Amino acid sequence: MAAVVDIRDGICAYLQGGLGNQLFIVAAAWEQADRLGCPLYIDGARFLGSDPIEFARETPRHFDLEALSLPGRVLGMDSPWLRNSPRRPRLIRQPGRGSARLAVYKQPGFGFDQKINDITVGTTIVGYFQSPKYFPSVADRVHSMIWNATTSEGEEAVLTELAAEPRVTVHMRRGDYLGAAARAHHGIASAEYFERALALSDRLVPAAESLVFSDSPDVARDEMGERRGLHFFDAAESLGTVATLKAMALGTGFIMSNSSFSWWAAWLMSRAGERPVVAPRPWDTSGESASDLLLPGWMTLDAR
Repeated sequence: MAAVVDIRDGICAYLQGGLGNQLFIVAAAWEQADRLGCPLYIDGARFLGSDPIEFARETPRHFDLEALSLPGRVLGMDSPWLRNSPRRPRLIRQPGRGSARLAVYKQPGFGFDQKINDITVGTTIVGYFQSPKYFPSVADRVHSMIWNATTSEGEEAVLTELAAEPRVTVHMRRGDYLGAAARAHHGIASAEYFERALALSDRLVPAAESLVFSDSPDVARDEMGERRGLHFFDAAESLGTVATLKAMALGTGFIMSNSSFSWWAAWLMSRAGERPVVAPRPWDTSGESASDLLLPGWMTLDAR
């Protein structure tokens, strides 16, 4: 077993979720490390071993940030949090990993919490931090980190082709959202929502065709395949997750799902210039409006 790294001199981003959530967590921790002038640790221990406290709460994912030039040290087997979730009360953390000495900030709810700006050096942040309000000072650097991510020759060829013929991007998140538990929590943006968003897009971006990206392309075709001017991205297997994010951002407008992956692609697109973006409301089945998440210029339509 690797020697445990002492992270008390920095801020630690405890990663969880898929690529979109991992990006939000890194961005929020980067903002705090930058504010405090201290090292940033990016903790991938969540993905390396079974911790029943962790896996009882969410579907296991993978570390999806390999293509990025990350702004801090990545921790794995050397993490104090390896199989030792920071969600554990201090008294039941694993002895011998030094975690009992570590401060933990847990995001209290979905929206932006100003109290994160009170944390001190030596803190591990735990949450999803789904708001650009968590990283205003490092936003330009976050953008550069994503946009300058390493891509293969094949990925570059696909991206160049997409950039030459811009279309409205449609992201139909299905995949795990079709499962009963995820659907009960997240909800799902309906085919009717996408029809309304496409009709709005037709007025805002006239004569533009639309390109659908989906993690369940067969389902997306079944739901939307009869609509004229709608095409489906068939080169998904040739792109990694970060390259897919960049591909989705190469458009003249964006129709989102209620997905953090959607959000990052729309955010990248918006930083390239003024583009119409449509998002579903509410964001999830709780009725969350996502007012801290969605950018002021983005439009919303009923997700049902």
